[in-house]
Amino acid sequence: MRALMKVAKGPGNIEVRDIDIPKIPEENWVLIKVKAAGVCGTDLHIWHDQFPYWPPVVMGHEFSGEIVEVGSRVKEFIPGDRVVAEPHSLACGVCELCRQGKIQICAYKRSPGWGINGAFTDYIVLPSMLLHKIPEGLSYELAALAEPMAIAVHQVVERGRIECQDFVVVTGAGTIGIMAALTAKAMGAAKVAITGISACKYIRFDVAKELGADYVINVEKEDAVDAVLELTRGRGADIVIETSGAGSAIAQSVDMVRKCGRISAIGICSKEMISFPWNKAAFKVLDIIFNMSSSYTSWDRALSLIANTDKNIEKMITHKVSIDEWEKVFNELQDEKGIKALFLPE
Repeated sequence: MRALMKVAKGPGNIEVRDIDIPKIPEENWVLIKVKAAGVCGTDLHIWHDQFPYWPPVVMGHEFSGEIVEVGSRVKEFIPGDRVVAEPHSLACGVCELCRQGKIQICAYKRSPGWGINGAFTDYIVLPSMLLHKIPEGLSYELAALAEPMAIAVHQVVERGRIECQDFVVVTGAGTIGIMAALTAKAMGAAKVAITGISACKYIRFDVAKELGADYVINVEKEDAVDAVLELTRGRGADIVIETSGAGSAIAQSVDMVRKCGRISAIGICSKEMISFPWNKAAFKVLDIIFNMSSSYTSWDRALSLIANTDKNIEKMITHKVSIDEWEKVFNELQDEKGIKALFLPE
């Protein structure tokens, strides 16, 4: 089978190669036929050598598929089941974090796409404990959005604690930002404002407005803090959901949020250190919640939200191509001329 792989360390070093169909390595693993696989910002970071990975490795961790073979100890799934999977493979299961159910931050975790072979190919093997069944009637293409949606649900709802009638600001209009806006409205937020740069005018701002954002703020055309304060009559947002990873946006979030408000930090910075107004955050008595990946409970909620929302989430999918077009797709996503790209093996 053909696979899109990071073949060596360093910027670039991505190739389409022929590899063998994987065999089930343990009795509690399954073999899955990939039906759709989404491109994540992490894949772009791996492309540019800005994220940990162990080459040679098949890329891709967002996917949907059909089980074609199960190990002898798998009881809850059978061939033919339609599934998505948490990307938390090789978590040890015995450390303090794993025992607390936080396998997403286990030190031994090696996710598909960077730690073990991922989904930018025809078949993938994974532990059955990571699988979730796709709701009846939900397409494979929309189900492939479950992983970023689970991140939004975990970090906006479970940790960010969105409350009814909150005024929400989302910094960053990428996939997670738009899904965060949608999730916030689904949880009863009164108004949602989303920020982004001028490149977002290509498609991202329009889709954000269709899927939940009441206001879009172009940070290259207007002062985002002034805009938020005007929209909230000087009070500030109840919660800022930071998805951009931009140092300037992170610092501004303190000025955007009301006293005793909340900042839910999702975005990962390109730099190890950034400047942050610590004293201002302290004097405003803010709750700052840091997040990483998704929880077990967020996945079925995410699938239910995708299946039951009245919003046209199909608008999120801007590319449906084969892995042969990977470089064009990566460049367009990097230039913010798309939102979610899917590689379709068939």
